[in-house]
Amino acid sequence: MTALEQILAKLRKELAGVFVSTDIVGMDGLSIAGGSIDPAFDATAASARFATVAKLGKEISEKLQLGEMDDLLITTDQVYIIQRLIGDGSYYWGLAVSKDATLGMVRLLMKEYVGEIWKAIPK
Repeated sequence: MTALEQILAKLRKELAGVFVSTDIVGMDGLSIAGGSIDPAFDATAASARFATVAKLGKEISEKLQLGEMDDLLITTDQVYIIQRLIGDGSYYWGLAVSKDATLGMVRLLMKEYVGEIWKAIPK
């Protein structure tokens, strides 16, 4: 298991009960690490599609001069999906949790882990 996979496994334990999926994705839409509780989940498709969302979020906040993007929240009838840019913005981190999750706690954990994740990404 790589350092990056170990960090994501540790996070997954902290989110036990509400964790759905997570991926670390390059802005090219290719996932470099992640996993889901659903073996049928298509991480390849999700990573590629959500890369577009991450790029747009960053672009919109810059063009409208709203400040640096912290995270994006996508809410469905089943899950919360939070996206956060990592390091120099060449990667994003997507995390899906059930609607039973406490969003403040999920965001806090993401802020705690994002530095470790950036350091563990092979560059």
